[in-house]
Amino acid sequence: MAKKENLNTSEKSDKKLRVKDLIFAGAFGAIYIVVMLIAVMAFGMVPILYILTPLFVGIICATIYELCVLKVHKFGAALILGILFAVTSSSAYLPGMFLAILVAILAELVLLAGKYKSKIMFLISYLVFNLNMVCPFTNLYFNRSKFIAMATEYYGKEYAESVAALATGWLPFLQIGLAIVGALIGVIIASKLIKKHFEKAGIV
Repeated sequence: MAKKENLNTSEKSDKKLRVKDLIFAGAFGAIYIVVMLIAVMAFGMVPILYILTPLFVGIICATIYELCVLKVHKFGAALILGILFAVTSSSAYLPGMFLAILVAILAELVLLAGKYKSKIMFLISYLVFNLNMVCPFTNLYFNRSKFIAMATEYYGKEYAESVAALATGWLPFLQIGLAIVGALIGVIIASKLIKKHFEKAGIV
């Protein structure tokens, strides 16, 4: 009886985030943010490529996300990553920031539904999580004048007007689709890389 109680207590405590889990989540989160920002800055030099960043980031950052949730495999990994993303990329427009956090919560709930053991749910959670890449563009969708003013300040009037010209009514739907397609390509690549390199090395 005592052994069963100890086992139940051990299982419950194992589900909680420990210090090492927070360190892993924070480290992977920092790597994700740095790689994401580099990708956005690189592609963002060209207006049309800037619009396509949900696709590119979805492909590039999938492996980092998968390593994070596979390594931690507890409630909070995706949420911590999502909060870091929201604060870093969407704080200029509060509704976008809150939406990014909401998306991270949904991705976390997908992981929870798979009890942090289902590889399929790990992959599906990234399809949800990468919708975060649409959130920084909410400023462009709903507060265009502010976006143009900020873009003009940093990149010049011609660049700002070029991006604004691409922001037609269908843009949100296009970028949602791009985020999903990018994430799908990304998880296919990530699953192969993780299986070939990281699982064999015992990292995850």
